[in-house]
Amino acid sequence: MKNNSYEYDVALSFAGENRAYVEEVANSLNMKGIKVFYDAFEEAGLWGKNLYEYLSDIYQNKARYTVMFISGFYNQKLWTNHERVSMQARAFQESREYILPARFDDTEIPGVLKTVGYINLQHKTPEELAALIERKITADRRFFRKRWSKLSTMINPKPYIFSIKIVDQKNKTIKNAKVVLIAKNSTYLEGNSDENGLAHFIIRTRKLYTLLIAHPKYSSVIFRDINPKEDVEVTIEKTNGSGSSIINKTIQLPGLEGKIEPILKSSEKFSLYADNIAIEGGIGQPYDFELNKSICLEDNGGNIIHLTFRFFQGRIALVDHSKHKSI
Repeated sequence: MKNNSYEYDVALSFAGENRAYVEEVANSLNMKGIKVFYDAFEEAGLWGKNLYEYLSDIYQNKARYTVMFISGFYNQKLWTNHERVSMQARAFQESREYILPARFDDTEIPGVLKTVGYINLQHKTPEELAALIERKITADRRFFRKRWSKLSTMINPKPYIFSIKIVDQKNKTIKNAKVVLIAKNSTYLEGNSDENGLAHFIIRTRKLYTLLIAHPKYSSVIFRDINPKEDVEVTIEKTNGSGSSIINKTIQLPGLEGKIEPILKSSEKFSLYADNIAIEGGIGQPYDFELNKSICLEDNGGNIIHLTFRFFQGRIALVDHSKHKSI
């Protein structure tokens, strides 16, 4: 899922004791044409900067992926822990993997689960790891491919059409996907994909948007800081018994009687009201919830759905839901 607004394809986070290995990886990626953040490549740019804020921005906002080179040294360093916190803040908001662990040893890192897939560096040369990173990024670009350039460099461009094509993993077009572009000020544009898998938007102001895509039979998709200067193609993934929805105030979920209404209490606090639906077995409402944590809902017919909020801003929420048989 390539977002052309990212400054780097990948950022490398490591302890200084492991620099010799990481530098070979960085040089190999550079030769392959991969945009890589490696501190030694940025010496002039880092000069005089507030590194605490600058590095936080790099690891949280400016790279498509981060490779975390885990070692006993990594866990002991002040700066690597600062980088880790920044990248984990980003990972919390992502619906796809962002942190790519690469291990020199079995050191446990706070927030990095043992079940997360990793690369064992004891069995990989720097060149082999760089090749794996390249393959990861190349596969990623097949999910999100740029199309026809539309936007000129005018300060106040005339209205133009921004199109999004939605396909499945077999490259078949997807009809009736819900698509929303939401700006940082919470204004938004919404539409649906047609029989050709296309959703069209009239863009009247130059802004960065968060792109949300949902479909009753496919997992949700979210991309941040989309600059609608080029049309794009997005691949969405189908999962058995699961789907996704975009909520604007209230919604009736597929396979569930009654309606739900999420409430944004503050920038990081959320509550849920449900009409004729039990939340977590009947907990009182409003029910406080967190992003990316599953909620169990049951209607008056015994139908059960597990609901996970992936995004919530203004009155717009993006959710994944999966149906479960009642006992």
